[in-house]
Amino acid sequence: MSKILVVGNSSVVTKTIETIRQNDQQSTITLFCTESFLPYDRLALPSLVAGQMKETQTHSLANNFFSQHQVDLIANEKLARISFKRKHLTTENKVQIDYDQLMIADLGLLMPLTIKGHQKKGVFDCARLSSVKELIKYLPLVDTVFVMATNIQGLNMACALHGVGKEVVIVSSGHGLLPDIFDEETSSLLKQILEGKGLRVLTGNTIEEILGDAEVKAVRLDSGKVMAAQMVMADFMPLDWRLVTQQTGYQKIDDDYFHTDLPLKPSHFGFKVVQGFCMGFTKFPEGGREYLKFDGPQNVFKKIFAQGQYLVGAVLFNAPSHEAKLLKTIAERIPVAGQEEALLGG
Repeated sequence: MSKILVVGNSSVVTKTIETIRQNDQQSTITLFCTESFLPYDRLALPSLVAGQMKETQTHSLANNFFSQHQVDLIANEKLARISFKRKHLTTENKVQIDYDQLMIADLGLLMPLTIKGHQKKGVFDCARLSSVKELIKYLPLVDTVFVMATNIQGLNMACALHGVGKEVVIVSSGHGLLPDIFDEETSSLLKQILEGKGLRVLTGNTIEEILGDAEVKAVRLDSGKVMAAQMVMADFMPLDWRLVTQQTGYQKIDDDYFHTDLPLKPSHFGFKVVQGFCMGFTKFPEGGREYLKFDGPQNVFKKIFAQGQYLVGAVLFNAPSHEAKLLKTIAERIPVAGQEEALLGG
C-alpha cells in the first residue's frame, strides 16, 4: 500500500484525488493545504472582489468529500521544506509527513516581494483566498489601488477593483501590458481601452518603495515619482519552481492560475471593462499567420493565429459571440485554410 501526498489549495487537487481513487482504493492519500480554507478556484477571486460571486461558490466540495475519498486533511500549516531524497515533508511546527508518491499543485509559498515597505498594512496578493478576504474588509478605507500586473489574474483584479468604484493604477514593468502573454499590438490596444474606461496604466514602470508609517499611504516609482495610494496588490507568482524542478520523484499538477506559458488555456479577462477572451497562441507563432479585424468606435478587436491548416490561437475584445466558434475550431482542430477572414466576420 502506497502513501500519496498531495500538496496544494487549488481546486485542481480535488480532481487529482478523484482520479487517484478511480484507479486506486488502497493507497492512503494525505492532502496538505497551507491555508485554512479547503481547495478553491483561484481564478474566481476577482469575481469575489467584484461582488459577482459569494465565497462559498469558490469552493463547492461536498461535506463528505474527504471521508468519501478516504483523504487525511492537514490544513493551515506552513511548509518548511520537502526532502525529496528522504521522501518527507516538514511543516514549520516540525510535523513530518512521509510519502511514497508526491504530487504538487502549488506549494502555498509565494515569491516574497523585494520592494521596500511591502510589510505595511494594505498590501495584498491576488492568489490566496485568505489575502483576498482581508482585502475586501479593507476596501472601505481605500480610494486608490496600485496593481502590479504580470498575468491575467492581476488584470482581472484591477478591473474588479475598478468595478467597485476604486481608482486603479496598473503597473507593468514591461514595455506593454502583459507582454509575456500578448503581442505589442494587442498589448497597446488593451492599454488604450483600459485607459478609455478610466483605469490608469503605467508601462515600463516598477514600484520601488511603498510609503507610509504602518499603512500604505503612497508609492515611489523607479522614476522617483511619488503617487498617493492606500492599497497595493501584486499578482504574485509561486515560489520559483526551479527550486523544485531540480529535484526528482514528484509529479507537478497543472494549476490554471499559474499557467502562463503559451499556448494558453481558454481564459476570460477584463470583466465589463473589456470582455476579453483568449486561448492558444496569443502571439505570432513560428511559421504561422495572423488575421485581424478592429472596430474602433465599438472597441471590438479580433485577432486569430493560424499555422498550417489549423487555427492555433485567438484574442477577442468585446466580441463574446465569437468565443464558442473559435474555441471549437481550435480545440477540435478543424481545418480553416482559406477561411480565416470569414472567421473574423460578423
